Amino acid sequence: MVEAARARNVPAKKQSAPRGTHRLIIAIRAACKRQGIDDDMRKDIQVKLIGKASMSDMTIGELGRLLDHFNKGWKGPMGHRAHIGKIKALWWSLYWLGAIDDPGDRAISAFVERQTGTSALKFLDHRKAASVIEALKSWLGREGVEWPTPEKADAIADITPGYTDLRGDRHAILAALERPLRDAGQLFGHYAHYLERALGLVPNHHCWSTAELDAGIRLLGRKLRRMQGRKVED
Repeated sequence: MVEAARARNVPAKKQSAPRGTHRLIIAIRAACKRQGIDDDMRKDIQVKLIGKASMSDMTIGELGRLLDHFNKGWKGPMGHRAHIGKIKALWWSLYWLGAIDDPGDRAISAFVERQTGTSALKFLDHRKAASVIEALKSWLGREGVEWPTPEKADAIADITPGYTDLRGDRHAILAALERPLRDAGQLFGHYAHYLERALGLVPNHHCWSTAELDAGIRLLGRKLRRMQGRKVED
């Protein structure tokens, strides 16, 4: 009886976290500290991005995506904050798709001011940046970009080392650029096959680096804008 009572009072052994989880959490906290993101801001961001308030509840793939998000645009102490780089990348994506004709900082700042009341992109804080990013992603959605779902991103990440949201978002842009080119007979087959030949990339497009994906976006973007009869800037 005594032994049974003791057994009932023994707490269940906590399941150990997957290998690498603790290291990722430390890296995420360090990235936030570098960019002046406090715990409340971090939790707001991770709920919007991952859908979980606690990092201990996240998978390694989800933690990797979160770290990738906080490291975007980081170039050392004097570098741009992550959200500024994200906004610029989304704005350029609109340009390559032919939705806008001015990819410059002044045009971005004008959009930011209309959205938030902040006079320039460089003055935008992380909280207000979230609404600008969502507005740009919604606009890109109307232009034909189909953003990857978390389930799809996790499935690819499980079989592709190094795959992150940075890459997934770029593939979504490439797919949106491909469709009008293919419909017009300017591109045949999947964009990956064209870019493999044009840029000399490896056959597995999920393994392409962000730099290689950016080169592909510029290449297809120039091709699409020329087809549309629009001016092309780099």
